[in-house]
Amino acid sequence: MLDWRGRPLVEVTINGRGPYRFILDTGASGTVIGMDLREELGLPAVAGVSAVTPSGVPATRVQVEQMRMGKVVLKNSFVAAMDLSGVLRGADAPRGVLSAASFSGHLLIFDYPGRRIQVRKGQLGPADGRRVFEYTAADLLPTVPLRVAGREIPAHIDSGASAALTLPSRYKDELPLRDKPVEAGRARTVSGETAVYAAGVAGAIVLGEYELEIPQVRFADIRAALIPGKSERANIGYEVLRRFVVTMDSLNRRIRFD
Repeated sequence: MLDWRGRPLVEVTINGRGPYRFILDTGASGTVIGMDLREELGLPAVAGVSAVTPSGVPATRVQVEQMRMGKVVLKNSFVAAMDLSGVLRGADAPRGVLSAASFSGHLLIFDYPGRRIQVRKGQLGPADGRRVFEYTAADLLPTVPLRVAGREIPAHIDSGASAALTLPSRYKDELPLRDKPVEAGRARTVSGETAVYAAGVAGAIVLGEYELEIPQVRFADIRAALIPGKSERANIGYEVLRRFVVTMDSLNRRIRFD
């Protein structure tokens, strides 16, 4: 597992060229490549098909004959090509985002402490509410029940986010806080920017059998910008995930934390 600003990176070859560095993202429902990479590879648009991201940002749908990550090969993948220069910046910026849902039928394991990515055959056992959780088909992304100061809030597991925990903005007025929320910056997404506030929560933050130590929680409507109608979801990112081995079973819509 390589790293880019708290996001797991993998090296991917596309149609035999590369390797290119991609964020391996549980928070992406589909794979996206930068428009500059599409032009570099000469990937033609799929005839008669237009692509629009869930946030309404226009994209070009292209077909990739082969994407290879180590010994793992994805064949005939349809991906979205779009301008990523606003969110993936800098000389070391990744060239795209590889959706963790691409490995359906296999286990995808993010071993953060061991700094490894594994892809294995198999499936997770039933959800137990302690370490293994199941999400529904209505959730585009892996979702777990998080308890924050006694409130149950559904939370996306987002390996593409660097912050520990981001809650929808309304919770800064509804949850007991240790201090007054202060503006901590702005979150940049493909559809624009949104204000981010930060404060400490006066109460336990619990995921199954784990009590999470999160000194400051962020408040922002990031998911509302990315996926309309999903603004009530929280977002769990790297600063929490780095303490775990996270196993995804996207076929059965289950996720495990060890």
